[in-house]
Amino acid sequence: MKIIFAAIALATAAQAGAPTAAQFNAAMAAACPDHRAATRNVSCTRAEEGSIQFNCRYELQGADGRWAAQTAILQRAEGEWVWIDGRTRCSDEDVGPN
Repeated sequence: MKIIFAAIALATAAQAGAPTAAQFNAAMAAACPDHRAATRNVSCTRAEEGSIQFNCRYELQGADGRWAAQTAILQRAEGEWVWIDGRTRCSDEDVGPN
């Protein structure tokens, strides 16, 4: 039992500060306000120790209803999660800093 609790505590510590699924979806909506997106299985981890960026894996439902695995990068800025890079439903192109 102690091993299980230790593993859970370690996983929780590694995720500390990561965006929740709701925060992730809010960042995606801000990056792509004209297209409502459905996501599931959102999981974010810090890009590197001490980094302010988080790598997120998630599934995005396409217009055809199929789910596809995707990745994105989010960062906390001025109290909000900001979509840095990753596919959205706005277009077939990645939304990024360009």
